[in-house]
Amino acid sequence: MPAGRFLLSGVALVPGAELTLPDEIAHQARDVLRLGSGATLRLLDGAGSEYPAEIVRVARREVTARVGERQEGLPQPAVRLTLCLGLLKAARFEWALQKGTELGVATFQPLVTERAVAATEEFGAARRRRYERIVAEALEQCGGAWLPELAVPCALEEALDAAPANAIRVIPWEEEAAASLTATLRAEAAALRAGEAQPDIWLYIGPEGGFSAREVERARAAGALPVTLGPRILRAETAAIVAAALAMDALGALNSGPPR
Repeated sequence: MPAGRFLLSGVALVPGAELTLPDEIAHQARDVLRLGSGATLRLLDGAGSEYPAEIVRVARREVTARVGERQEGLPQPAVRLTLCLGLLKAARFEWALQKGTELGVATFQPLVTERAVAATEEFGAARRRRYERIVAEALEQCGGAWLPELAVPCALEEALDAAPANAIRVIPWEEEAAASLTATLRAEAAALRAGEAQPDIWLYIGPEGGFSAREVERARAAGALPVTLGPRILRAETAAIVAAALAMDALGALNSGPPR
């Protein structure tokens, strides 16, 4: 990760105040990066702001830094993307979280589906803390300033109903051969009234084994548009990142727009 970028989500960052860094961040600054008194680092609040901070004291058990003036971090992408992903084996789900954060996904919505290999019970407190740490580290590494939301797992039907009224909902499916994700999104965006804000994109990716035909029909009935990602069968975590990148690129969101 870029040297000295640390997320302090939920911690009040007050310019001019001295702050004792959390133990894990203190360890990284003192023992990994070897930062001493007078060195600078950047503290993130996860909501778009960054604060330069100067280390004023390094001790065996704590590191203290003085918080500088607030600066605007990298803006969110112009399009807000919610990635709804069927629960996967932990390592694959973690990879999708990491890469999705790097791309600028706004919300990760884990899905409980017919073919999900991971049970909801496995998404317990310890697992969630690990997932949150992976997302935080990815944010620090990629230069972003907005921490994605990691929602509570829910059924596909709930995730379909949760999308805003003007959202574009797409569901990649191996049985769909004609409608590409890129062409579908561009056509849907072009159909918006002049002057209307960019829509939210809700992207539904199945677990290992994909969605069942019954699930896709439920999604279609709820207004989701089945699309293809091409002729090859992709792993679920690969499909998630390919689809997210294509969706954001199709609407010009890979280059950051104004904060939302």
